[in-house]
Amino acid sequence: MFLTLVFNLLTLWKGFCDFFTTYITPVILNTYGRFSDLFPFSFGEVLIIVGLLLVAAVPILGILLIFLRKKGVYRKFCGFFYKTFLMILLSVALVMTLNCSIPYGCSDMAVKENARTYTVGELEKLRTYLVEKCNAMAAEFPRDAEGHLIYDPDMEELNEEARSLMQSLGDEYPRLSGYYPDMKPIFFSSIMSQSRLMGIFFPFSMEANYNTKMFTINHAFVFCHEYAHLKGYMQEDEANFLAYLACLRSKDPYVVYAGYIGVLDYVLNAYADNVKEADPERFKAQVKTSQLVRNDDIFLTKEAWAKVEESSIFSTKTLEDLHDDFTNGYMHYYGIEDGTASYGRVTDLLLQYYDGVLY
Repeated sequence: MFLTLVFNLLTLWKGFCDFFTTYITPVILNTYGRFSDLFPFSFGEVLIIVGLLLVAAVPILGILLIFLRKKGVYRKFCGFFYKTFLMILLSVALVMTLNCSIPYGCSDMAVKENARTYTVGELEKLRTYLVEKCNAMAAEFPRDAEGHLIYDPDMEELNEEARSLMQSLGDEYPRLSGYYPDMKPIFFSSIMSQSRLMGIFFPFSMEANYNTKMFTINHAFVFCHEYAHLKGYMQEDEANFLAYLACLRSKDPYVVYAGYIGVLDYVLNAYADNVKEADPERFKAQVKTSQLVRNDDIFLTKEAWAKVEESSIFSTKTLEDLHDDFTNGYMHYYGIEDGTASYGRVTDLLLQYYDGVLY
Protein backbone atom coordinates (compact mmCIF):
# COMPACT_ATOMS: atom_id res chain seq x y z
CA MET A 1 0.00 0.00 0.00
CA PHE A 2 2.84 2.36 0.89
CA LEU A 3 4.54 1.79 -2.49
CA THR A 4 1.27 2.38 -4.32
CA LEU A 5 0.72 5.67 -2.50
CA VAL A 6 4.29 6.81 -3.19
CA PHE A 7 4.10 5.96 -6.89
CA ASN A 8 0.71 7.66 -7.21
CA LEU A 9 2.18 10.82 -5.72
CA LEU A 10 5.09 10.58 -8.15
CA THR A 11 2.64 10.54 -11.09
CA LEU A 12 2.30 14.28 -10.47
CA TRP A 13 5.96 14.70 -11.53
CA LYS A 14 6.21 14.51 -15.31
CA GLY A 15 9.98 14.08 -15.20
CA PHE A 16 9.65 10.92 -13.12
CA CYS A 17 6.85 9.56 -15.33
CA ASP A 18 8.90 10.19 -18.49
CA PHE A 19 11.94 8.44 -16.97
CA PHE A 20 9.93 5.48 -15.67
CA THR A 21 8.03 4.94 -18.93
CA THR A 22 11.19 5.25 -21.03
CA TYR A 23 13.50 3.03 -18.98
CA ILE A 24 11.47 0.93 -16.51
CA THR A 25 8.36 0.09 -18.52
CA PRO A 26 10.43 -1.78 -21.16
CA VAL A 27 11.88 -3.94 -18.36
CA ILE A 28 8.36 -4.79 -17.16
CA LEU A 29 7.31 -5.53 -20.74
CA ASN A 30 10.34 -7.74 -21.34
CA THR A 31 9.68 -9.77 -18.17
CA TYR A 32 6.04 -9.83 -17.13
CA GLY A 33 4.91 -9.04 -20.68
CA ARG A 34 6.86 -12.02 -22.02
CA PHE A 35 5.27 -14.21 -19.35
CA SER A 36 1.77 -13.11 -20.41
CA ASP A 37 2.72 -13.70 -24.03
CA LEU A 38 3.31 -17.40 -23.29
CA PHE A 39 -0.45 -17.91 -23.19
CA PRO A 40 -2.14 -18.29 -26.61
CA PHE A 41 -5.25 -16.62 -25.17
CA SER A 42 -5.75 -13.29 -23.42
CA PHE A 43 -4.26 -13.78 -19.97
CA GLY A 44 -5.84 -10.50 -18.89
CA GLU A 45 -9.31 -11.67 -19.88
CA VAL A 46 -8.85 -14.77 -17.70
CA LEU A 47 -7.67 -12.60 -14.81
CA ILE A 48 -10.81 -10.46 -15.14
CA ILE A 49 -13.04 -13.54 -15.00
CA VAL A 50 -11.17 -14.86 -11.96
CA GLY A 51 -11.39 -11.42 -10.36
CA LEU A 52 -15.15 -11.26 -10.86
CA LEU A 53 -15.53 -14.71 -9.32
CA LEU A 54 -13.45 -13.64 -6.32
CA VAL A 55 -15.51 -10.47 -5.87
CA ALA A 56 -18.72 -12.54 -6.02
CA ALA A 57 -17.27 -14.94 -3.41
CA VAL A 58 -16.62 -12.15 -0.89
CA PRO A 59 -20.28 -11.62 0.20
CA ILE A 60 -21.21 -15.29 -0.26
CA LEU A 61 -18.48 -16.53 2.08
CA GLY A 62 -19.33 -13.73 4.51
CA ILE A 63 -22.99 -14.78 4.67
CA LEU A 64 -22.03 -18.45 5.12
CA LEU A 65 -19.69 -17.44 7.93
CA ILE A 66 -22.70 -16.23 9.94
CA PHE A 67 -24.09 -19.76 9.96
CA LEU A 68 -20.79 -21.66 10.07
CA ARG A 69 -18.87 -19.47 12.51
CA LYS A 70 -18.54 -22.36 14.96
CA LYS A 71 -16.72 -24.43 12.33
CA GLY A 72 -13.03 -23.84 13.01
CA VAL A 73 -11.89 -25.10 9.63
CA TYR A 74 -14.30 -22.81 7.77
CA ARG A 75 -13.27 -19.79 9.89
CA LYS A 76 -9.62 -20.44 9.01
CA PHE A 77 -10.48 -20.80 5.34
CA CYS A 78 -12.36 -17.49 5.37
CA GLY A 79 -9.46 -15.79 7.14
CA PHE A 80 -7.05 -17.09 4.51
CA PHE A 81 -9.41 -16.11 1.68
CA TYR A 82 -9.98 -12.53 2.85
CA LYS A 83 -6.27 -11.95 3.53
CA THR A 84 -5.43 -13.31 0.09
CA PHE A 85 -8.16 -11.20 -1.50
CA LEU A 86 -6.77 -8.07 0.18
CA MET A 87 -3.25 -8.87 -1.04
CA ILE A 88 -4.60 -9.36 -4.57
CA LEU A 89 -6.36 -5.99 -4.44
CA LEU A 90 -3.19 -4.24 -3.27
CA SER A 91 -1.12 -6.00 -5.95
CA VAL A 92 -3.58 -4.99 -8.67
CA ALA A 93 -3.51 -1.39 -7.43
CA LEU A 94 0.30 -1.37 -7.58
CA VAL A 95 0.46 -2.94 -11.05
CA MET A 96 -2.17 -0.53 -12.38
CA THR A 97 -0.19 2.38 -10.95
CA LEU A 98 3.06 1.22 -12.57
CA ASN A 99 1.60 0.28 -15.95
CA CYS A 100 -1.21 2.81 -16.30
CA SER A 101 -1.12 5.75 -13.89
CA ILE A 102 2.55 6.55 -14.42
CA PRO A 103 2.36 6.50 -18.26
CA TYR A 104 -0.70 8.77 -18.02
CA GLY A 105 1.50 11.26 -16.18
CA CYS A 106 4.04 11.53 -19.02
CA SER A 107 4.71 14.69 -20.98
CA ASP A 108 2.72 15.29 -24.14
CA MET A 109 4.20 14.33 -27.48
CA ALA A 110 6.63 16.89 -28.90
CA VAL A 111 4.32 17.63 -31.84
CA LYS A 112 1.90 19.26 -29.40
CA GLU A 113 4.53 21.78 -28.33
CA ASN A 114 4.23 23.62 -31.65
CA ALA A 115 0.45 23.76 -31.56
CA ARG A 116 -1.23 26.83 -33.00
CA THR A 117 -4.79 27.75 -33.82
CA TYR A 118 -5.79 26.46 -37.24
CA THR A 119 -8.37 28.04 -39.50
CA VAL A 120 -11.50 26.41 -40.87
CA GLY A 121 -9.87 26.64 -44.31
CA GLU A 122 -6.90 24.58 -43.12
CA LEU A 123 -9.21 22.03 -41.52
CA GLU A 124 -11.12 21.92 -44.81
CA LYS A 125 -7.94 21.09 -46.72
CA LEU A 126 -7.15 18.27 -44.31
CA ARG A 127 -10.68 16.94 -44.67
CA THR A 128 -10.52 17.08 -48.47
CA TYR A 129 -7.15 15.33 -48.50
CA LEU A 130 -8.36 12.42 -46.37
CA VAL A 131 -11.68 12.04 -48.20
CA GLU A 132 -10.00 12.01 -51.60
CA LYS A 133 -7.41 9.49 -50.41
CA CYS A 134 -10.11 7.19 -49.06
CA ASN A 135 -12.30 7.54 -52.16
CA ALA A 136 -9.40 6.76 -54.49
CA MET A 137 -8.16 3.76 -52.53
CA ALA A 138 -11.63 2.31 -51.95
CA ALA A 139 -12.20 2.14 -55.69
CA GLU A 140 -9.09 0.00 -56.20
CA PHE A 141 -10.01 -2.97 -54.00
CA PRO A 142 -11.93 -6.09 -55.08
CA ARG A 143 -15.54 -6.22 -53.93
CA ASP A 144 -18.53 -8.53 -54.00
CA ALA A 145 -21.70 -7.94 -56.00
CA GLU A 146 -23.08 -5.66 -53.27
CA GLY A 147 -19.97 -3.49 -53.15
CA HIS A 148 -18.62 -4.90 -49.91
CA LEU A 149 -14.86 -5.09 -49.43
CA ILE A 150 -13.33 -8.54 -49.91
CA TYR A 151 -10.56 -8.65 -47.33
CA ASP A 152 -9.68 -11.58 -45.08
CA PRO A 153 -6.14 -11.06 -43.76
CA ASP A 154 -4.15 -13.65 -41.85
CA MET A 155 -4.17 -12.34 -38.27
CA GLU A 156 -0.67 -13.58 -37.46
CA GLU A 157 0.78 -11.88 -40.52
CA LEU A 158 -1.14 -8.68 -39.80
CA ASN A 159 0.06 -8.79 -36.21
CA GLU A 160 3.65 -9.06 -37.40
CA GLU A 161 3.10 -6.21 -39.86
CA ALA A 162 1.68 -3.95 -37.14
CA ARG A 163 4.54 -4.81 -34.82
CA SER A 164 7.12 -4.07 -37.52
CA LEU A 165 5.46 -0.77 -38.46
CA MET A 166 5.38 0.42 -34.86
CA GLN A 167 9.03 -0.53 -34.37
CA SER A 168 9.90 1.44 -37.50
CA LEU A 169 8.67 4.58 -35.73
CA GLY A 170 11.24 3.99 -33.01
CA ASP A 171 13.78 6.35 -34.59
CA GLU A 172 11.39 9.27 -34.09
CA TYR A 173 9.58 7.94 -31.02
CA PRO A 174 12.16 5.85 -29.08
CA ARG A 175 9.61 4.26 -26.76
CA LEU A 176 8.16 2.40 -29.74
CA SER A 177 11.38 0.41 -30.24
CA GLY A 178 11.97 -3.03 -28.81
CA TYR A 179 9.82 -5.99 -27.88
CA TYR A 180 6.11 -6.33 -28.64
CA PRO A 181 4.01 -9.30 -27.49
CA ASP A 182 1.38 -10.80 -29.78
CA MET A 183 -2.00 -9.18 -30.12
CA LYS A 184 -4.55 -11.32 -28.27
CA PRO A 185 -8.11 -11.96 -29.48
CA ILE A 186 -10.82 -11.49 -26.86
CA PHE A 187 -13.04 -14.56 -26.37
CA PHE A 188 -15.98 -12.45 -25.19
CA SER A 189 -15.81 -10.18 -28.24
CA SER A 190 -19.61 -9.96 -28.37
CA ILE A 191 -19.56 -8.07 -25.07
CA MET A 192 -16.77 -5.87 -26.45
CA SER A 193 -18.94 -5.17 -29.49
CA GLN A 194 -21.90 -4.19 -27.34
CA SER A 195 -19.56 -1.83 -25.47
CA ARG A 196 -18.37 -0.35 -28.82
CA LEU A 197 -14.81 -1.47 -28.16
CA MET A 198 -12.48 -2.40 -31.01
CA GLY A 199 -9.43 -3.04 -28.85
CA ILE A 200 -8.25 -2.79 -25.28
CA PHE A 201 -4.93 -2.63 -23.43
CA PHE A 202 -4.80 -4.56 -20.14
CA PRO A 203 -2.16 -2.87 -17.95
CA PHE A 204 -2.44 -5.62 -15.30
CA SER A 205 -1.32 -8.25 -17.83
CA MET A 206 0.67 -6.03 -20.23
CA GLU A 207 -1.33 -7.27 -23.20
CA ALA A 208 -2.87 -5.60 -26.24
CA ASN A 209 -6.19 -7.20 -27.20
CA TYR A 210 -8.64 -6.93 -30.07
CA ASN A 211 -12.30 -7.55 -30.86
CA THR A 212 -12.64 -10.49 -33.26
CA LYS A 213 -16.11 -9.37 -34.38
CA MET A 214 -15.14 -5.98 -35.83
CA PHE A 215 -14.98 -5.38 -39.57
CA THR A 216 -11.62 -6.56 -40.90
CA ILE A 217 -10.39 -3.24 -42.32
CA ASN A 218 -10.25 -1.94 -38.73
CA HIS A 219 -7.71 -4.50 -37.52
CA ALA A 220 -4.44 -2.90 -38.66
CA PHE A 221 -5.25 0.51 -37.16
CA VAL A 222 -6.54 -1.01 -33.91
CA PHE A 223 -3.45 -3.23 -33.57
CA CYS A 224 -1.16 -0.21 -33.90
CA HIS A 225 -3.34 1.88 -31.57
CA GLU A 226 -3.25 -0.71 -28.78
CA TYR A 227 0.47 -1.26 -29.29
CA ALA A 228 0.95 2.48 -28.72
CA HIS A 229 -0.79 2.10 -25.34
CA LEU A 230 1.41 -0.89 -24.55
CA LYS A 231 4.46 1.33 -25.07
CA GLY A 232 3.20 3.99 -22.68
CA TYR A 233 1.31 6.36 -24.98
CA MET A 234 -1.90 6.36 -22.95
CA GLN A 235 -3.51 9.49 -24.43
CA GLU A 236 -6.09 8.35 -26.99
CA ASP A 237 -5.31 11.11 -29.48
CA GLU A 238 -1.60 10.22 -29.36
CA ALA A 239 -2.32 6.50 -29.82
CA ASN A 240 -4.55 7.33 -32.81
CA PHE A 241 -1.87 9.57 -34.30
CA LEU A 242 0.88 6.97 -33.92
CA ALA A 243 -1.37 4.28 -35.41
CA TYR A 244 -2.02 6.56 -38.38
CA LEU A 245 1.69 7.21 -38.95
CA ALA A 246 2.47 3.50 -38.66
CA CYS A 247 -0.23 2.38 -41.11
CA LEU A 248 0.89 4.89 -43.72
CA ARG A 249 4.38 3.35 -43.67
CA SER A 250 3.07 -0.01 -44.85
CA LYS A 251 3.57 -1.39 -48.35
CA ASP A 252 0.22 -3.16 -48.02
CA PRO A 253 -2.48 -0.88 -49.54
CA TYR A 254 -5.11 -2.35 -47.21
CA VAL A 255 -3.09 -1.31 -44.16
CA VAL A 256 -2.55 2.19 -45.59
CA TYR A 257 -6.29 2.41 -46.28
CA ALA A 258 -6.97 1.29 -42.70
CA GLY A 259 -4.85 4.22 -41.51
CA TYR A 260 -6.90 6.74 -43.47
CA ILE A 261 -10.18 5.14 -42.41
CA GLY A 262 -8.99 5.09 -38.79
CA VAL A 263 -8.89 8.90 -38.53
CA LEU A 264 -11.45 9.87 -41.18
CA ASP A 265 -14.50 10.18 -38.93
CA TYR A 266 -12.66 12.32 -36.38
CA VAL A 267 -11.76 14.87 -39.07
CA LEU A 268 -15.21 14.73 -40.68
CA ASN A 269 -16.85 15.34 -37.31
CA ALA A 270 -14.50 18.20 -36.46
CA TYR A 271 -15.28 19.90 -39.76
CA ALA A 272 -19.03 19.36 -39.33
CA ASP A 273 -18.90 20.84 -35.82
CA ASN A 274 -17.22 23.98 -37.15
CA VAL A 275 -19.09 24.49 -40.43
CA LYS A 276 -22.37 22.57 -40.74
CA GLU A 277 -24.50 25.07 -38.81
CA ALA A 278 -22.35 28.16 -39.27
CA ASP A 279 -22.14 27.89 -43.08
CA PRO A 280 -24.48 25.16 -44.46
CA GLU A 281 -23.76 25.98 -48.12
CA ARG A 282 -20.02 25.68 -47.63
CA PHE A 283 -20.53 22.38 -45.83
CA LYS A 284 -22.68 20.97 -48.65
CA ALA A 285 -20.12 22.03 -51.28
CA GLN A 286 -17.38 19.79 -49.89
CA VAL A 287 -16.29 16.54 -51.54
CA LYS A 288 -18.28 13.64 -50.11
CA THR A 289 -17.08 10.21 -49.07
CA SER A 290 -18.02 7.64 -51.71
CA GLN A 291 -20.53 4.89 -51.07
CA LEU A 292 -17.66 2.39 -51.09
CA VAL A 293 -15.93 4.26 -48.27
CA ARG A 294 -19.18 4.42 -46.33
CA ASN A 295 -19.51 0.65 -46.80
CA ASP A 296 -16.05 0.17 -45.30
CA ASP A 297 -16.14 2.79 -42.55
CA ILE A 298 -18.11 0.62 -40.13
CA PHE A 299 -17.59 -1.02 -36.76
CA LEU A 300 -19.38 -4.31 -37.44
CA THR A 301 -21.16 -5.66 -40.50
CA LYS A 302 -24.94 -6.10 -40.30
CA GLU A 303 -24.43 -9.86 -40.20
CA ALA A 304 -21.95 -9.60 -37.32
CA TRP A 305 -24.28 -7.30 -35.38
CA ALA A 306 -27.15 -9.75 -35.86
CA LYS A 307 -25.05 -12.58 -34.39
CA VAL A 308 -23.96 -10.40 -31.48
CA GLU A 309 -27.53 -9.45 -30.64
CA GLU A 310 -28.74 -13.05 -30.96
CA SER A 311 -26.15 -14.34 -28.51
CA SER A 312 -26.28 -11.39 -26.11
CA ILE A 313 -27.19 -11.82 -22.46
CA PHE A 314 -27.15 -8.13 -21.63
CA SER A 315 -28.75 -5.14 -23.32
CA THR A 316 -26.42 -3.41 -25.78
CA LYS A 317 -27.63 0.00 -24.55
CA THR A 318 -26.85 -0.96 -20.95
CA LEU A 319 -23.34 -2.20 -21.74
CA GLU A 320 -22.62 0.81 -23.95
CA ASP A 321 -23.71 3.22 -21.19
CA LEU A 322 -21.68 1.34 -18.57
CA HIS A 323 -18.61 1.44 -20.78
CA ASP A 324 -19.03 5.17 -21.48
CA ASP A 325 -19.49 5.95 -17.78
CA PHE A 326 -16.49 3.83 -16.78
CA THR A 327 -14.23 5.18 -19.51
CA ASN A 328 -15.16 8.80 -18.89
CA GLY A 329 -14.72 8.21 -15.16
CA TYR A 330 -11.16 6.93 -15.32
CA MET A 331 -10.21 9.50 -17.97
CA HIS A 332 -11.45 12.29 -15.73
CA TYR A 333 -9.45 10.73 -12.88
CA TYR A 334 -6.33 11.00 -15.03
CA GLY A 335 -7.08 14.62 -15.87
CA ILE A 336 -8.56 14.13 -19.34
CA GLU A 337 -11.50 16.47 -18.96
CA ASP A 338 -13.14 15.73 -22.32
CA GLY A 339 -13.17 11.98 -21.66
CA THR A 340 -13.93 9.80 -24.68
CA ALA A 341 -14.08 12.92 -26.85
CA SER A 342 -10.28 13.02 -26.51
CA TYR A 343 -10.05 10.40 -29.29
CA GLY A 344 -11.10 13.17 -31.67
CA ARG A 345 -8.18 15.38 -30.68
CA VAL A 346 -6.15 13.42 -33.21
CA THR A 347 -7.50 16.00 -35.65
CA ASP A 348 -5.36 18.65 -33.93
CA LEU A 349 -2.29 16.44 -34.27
CA LEU A 350 -3.02 15.82 -37.95
CA LEU A 351 -3.42 19.55 -38.56
CA GLN A 352 0.04 20.09 -37.08
CA TYR A 353 1.52 17.11 -38.94
CA TYR A 354 0.36 18.44 -42.32
CA ASP A 355 1.27 22.04 -41.54
CA GLY A 356 3.54 23.13 -44.38
CA VAL A 357 2.46 20.20 -46.53
CA LEU A 358 -1.23 20.81 -47.26
CA TYR A 359 -1.37 24.50 -46.30
